[in-house]
Amino acid sequence: MEELNKLELSILERLSINYPSIKGHIPFLRVESRENTGVGMYINFSYINPVEKLLDLGIENTSICTNEIIEMDGLKYGLGYEVDITDGKIKFIEIFTYGEEWDGDVLENFIFTK
Repeated sequence: MEELNKLELSILERLSINYPSIKGHIPFLRVESRENTGVGMYINFSYINPVEKLLDLGIENTSICTNEIIEMDGLKYGLGYEVDITDGKIKFIEIFTYGEEWDGDVLENFIFTK
């Protein structure tokens, strides 16, 4: 299992602004797999240790996002994302393009915009 990369960590940290309980889960997450779809990617997580408190976002089994666009060189329209919360845990991040091909390479220079 791998550590989260800069983009994955940034997504979760931005979500933790609106959903503070996410912050307590980040240190326990490891990447189980990254699946490139050609127009996006699924990043599947597992926990290295049990967390003390499950996420309570007011809705059971949901997907959350900040409705921001991730701008990155090589993509005209940027990336969107959603984070799946199931059974009180972060299960995966879905990153997607807006109709463009993407090889899944995460560049160091990216920004979040509204």
